[in-house]
Amino acid sequence: MSLIHLRKKHALGRAEARKTAEKLADSLAAEYNAKCQWHNNDLKLTAKGVSGLLHVGQDMVDIKVDLGMMLRPFKGKIENHIKAQLDDILNKDSSSA
Repeated sequence: MSLIHLRKKHALGRAEARKTAEKLADSLAAEYNAKCQWHNNDLKLTAKGVSGLLHVGQDMVDIKVDLGMMLRPFKGKIENHIKAQLDDILNKDSSSA
């Protein structure tokens, strides 16, 4: 597997960051046909050839995604896409607060 690991600081607080993370998860679930399940402040994502964990902290969002062999060639593109969505969602929500 090929690992993508992204961390992003935020000033939203855990509850608001979790709502924001749900927006990202919904988008990724729709795009990659993934299943998402919350366990406390951790969101587990699974899809064919992909598994991931998104942890929502008080001031940090941490994402780890393992890509299967078929998706390895697209690691950079997938990583950039996730990062852009995360930046967009966190920046939109923090600028409206």
